Amino acid sequence: MRLVLVPSRYRKNSSVSVLHSCILRLRWVQEWTLLCAPARSKYRLNQIFLRDHIVWWFTLDLAMKKKTILVTAASRGLGFSVAQSLVKEGATVIICSRTEKSLQEAVESLGPSSKYVIADVSKPEDILTLVEQVSDSTSHLDGLFVNAGGPPPGEFSDISDSEWRESFELTLMSAVRLTREFLPLLKKSKDASILYSTSISVKQPIPNLLLSNALRPAVIGMMRTLADEIGPDGIRVNAICPGYIQTDRVTQLFEASTDSSLKANLISQIPLGRIGSPNEFGAVCTFLLSPIASYIHGALLLVDGGLYRGMM
Repeated sequence: MRLVLVPSRYRKNSSVSVLHSCILRLRWVQEWTLLCAPARSKYRLNQIFLRDHIVWWFTLDLAMKKKTILVTAASRGLGFSVAQSLVKEGATVIICSRTEKSLQEAVESLGPSSKYVIADVSKPEDILTLVEQVSDSTSHLDGLFVNAGGPPPGEFSDISDSEWRESFELTLMSAVRLTREFLPLLKKSKDASILYSTSISVKQPIPNLLLSNALRPAVIGMMRTLADEIGPDGIRVNAICPGYIQTDRVTQLFEASTDSSLKANLISQIPLGRIGSPNEFGAVCTFLLSPIASYIHGALLLVDGGLYRGMM
């Protein structure tokens, strides 16, 4: 993210329409307007404002350099987008997933400040292996992004006992075990943070996702309780609830539906009028894991384009 100072006389100039993505506009004194634009706009901003006498720009530092963060289920999808964002901010990232090939491809893309461990977070023995290998590579852990693949779609009459048990292990017990086993490493950090990836289903049920609707709220209950229990140790805990983000899983949900107009109908319900991008999700997670968010604790943050309309 970059803050850019431009003369106020250029603020309404059509040549700066690129700044439609600005997330903050503040008047500074009388002559200047302070604009905050995504870092990806750097080249275009240079091109426009060097011609219009740009004064300067500077970078907002999230203080993630020298931080070590574990991101689970991160070889693709939302976990990978979080790992990408963390690496861009200078963090060292450890990722895990079930498949070595996909992990190798992910680490190759992320670069030298990343490493991987093969682990299925739904299996207790794999989590113990993960803890052992992470402990061998670092003396402490500054952040833990708790993420797992979502439970399968289905309605009540379609779901067997075995599917309930498997989803319980994947959705709730993976979060329980990861938290319990990594707390000793997190306590060795000066400003550790745990962030649970859940779903908008904790706020309102999603059709055809009964398992998610039933099990994910339990993670929120645990997070809220942990805020009291481990907050005094200096460890922050929060949860993030993505709405519809353009991942393989969301594509799968659309394809599994017998309603061909499902996607269009869904987008019509989102005030921003679109599905979110993985990069948008990753950026918010990086902020919550960073020391900049040092007083955000026990919070539940929606990243859903305004889809959820409840007051609480």
